[in-house]
Amino acid sequence: MLNFNRLNHITNADEWKQAYDEEIHKLDELYQEEERLYYKMYGEGIESGRIAEIQRIKHELMTDLAIIQTLSSWKDSLREDPIWHRRLHVFLLRMRQEALESHPELTKIQQRLQANLMDSTFMVDGKEYNLGSVHSNILENPDRAFRRKLFFEAQKIGEENEDLFRSLVIKRNELAVSLGYSDYYHFKCSLKEVDMDSYMGEMNALLERTKTVSTQWEMRIKEKFGWDTLHYYDQYFSTFHFHQIQNDSFHSNRMKEVLGDVVDSLGKSIDEMPISIESLDIPYGGFCLNINPNELKLVVSKRNSYSAFLSGIHELGHAIDGHYASYKYPELYRFYSSIAAEGVAELFQTIITDQTFLMKNFDLYEVDYVQMNEIQQLMDLKMVRINHYFSLVEYELYQRPDRSFQEIANDCYTFVFGYEGEAGHPANMMFYVENPAFFQDYNIALAMRDMIRHKFKIKSPYGNKDVFHELLTKFIEPNQLYSWKQRVEALCGESHTFAYLAERLSEE
Repeated sequence: MLNFNRLNHITNADEWKQAYDEEIHKLDELYQEEERLYYKMYGEGIESGRIAEIQRIKHELMTDLAIIQTLSSWKDSLREDPIWHRRLHVFLLRMRQEALESHPELTKIQQRLQANLMDSTFMVDGKEYNLGSVHSNILENPDRAFRRKLFFEAQKIGEENEDLFRSLVIKRNELAVSLGYSDYYHFKCSLKEVDMDSYMGEMNALLERTKTVSTQWEMRIKEKFGWDTLHYYDQYFSTFHFHQIQNDSFHSNRMKEVLGDVVDSLGKSIDEMPISIESLDIPYGGFCLNINPNELKLVVSKRNSYSAFLSGIHELGHAIDGHYASYKYPELYRFYSSIAAEGVAELFQTIITDQTFLMKNFDLYEVDYVQMNEIQQLMDLKMVRINHYFSLVEYELYQRPDRSFQEIANDCYTFVFGYEGEAGHPANMMFYVENPAFFQDYNIALAMRDMIRHKFKIKSPYGNKDVFHELLTKFIEPNQLYSWKQRVEALCGESHTFAYLAERLSEE
């Protein structure tokens, strides 16, 4: 049983620290239990009411004003001790976030909206579909007319849930304003040490700099597929299917073997990592849950495709980050930086186009290597825009929740992609409900990835043991003992910048 309240009555510093450590370990056990339950839900389809109970326990802790006051007081008194000051700083930030996210009124709306989206189904051509199958078809199905049908059926689900989603946005804003923030989006980004207004300016400059190359690619896409314009439901498909790498080597039953080779190339062994690797029928690329450094769950979509291995290597980056990050201070491990984590995963994802890696693991032709390099450039160009589009839509939702959400999405689509047309309705997108204010993290991470590649003059980390050692000691192992910005500067010798990403993406 958690008993953080005992910290309110201890005055001796050594005793207080010992009691704090004991309670933090118990709290971490609760988070681990929650992660295991989420794995059963996402990986096995088994839902548990215990998740709601855990969320209630966390909310009671995170909103306890006496505990917040006690931790804040000790943080001030221990400011000369950088480790303890940082530990309490990170925990207090998480308390602020968790208190808002687990607010009973908020979770009630969120759970209702989640249930609506998960349970929504519709019929197309005599077959039943849900939102998960819409996403997978828009990603993979070559039948454009069919993608269009699914898209517009999903739009109806968004329209039906717009008022409920608006109430979620308004409640999140209200709670953020009560904490002294202008709105919920700025609240979330401040916790991540992201200046959203500065980010928007940097992204506008990057989009302008890469405009020529993006236009060239769009002309190639329209010519290849015979389209006059690129609709919303064409963006993902054209990105991932401009080149189709057809090869029997990309078989899902080889996933652990291939990921094992990646780890071997870094001077480690995957057999020594406490990781389970599974290929399951899921409607997205994959996921990784780092329950603790000795319990890692990696799941990849069960597809015999190049893209499945791309997802697998990306998720392996998350697993390596979760295994080698310091667990000495559980709160610094548990309350990790999503930006730092995505930076590691994006760096590892570059391995999928590393010719040395490809030659060793797959039986490919010279044309395959050329196509893979083109895929990488196209994917980076497109994903930067797609990530920015989704973050811009969400940003605008919290700025103007009174506006039509469909109009916001349409306006942002025109701004980012240059085409007028109906964009996806924000109220049918589960990621806005479950993982808000996240998409800019991917672009910041991509810029981080290219900073690392520039610094060490590498294409990927594959086989670069010395670079991996630097990454471990200066970036992964410290975890939240230092901010993601401090770790980037320690590793790369300069402050975070989009310059190298913009330079590479603008190459014709």
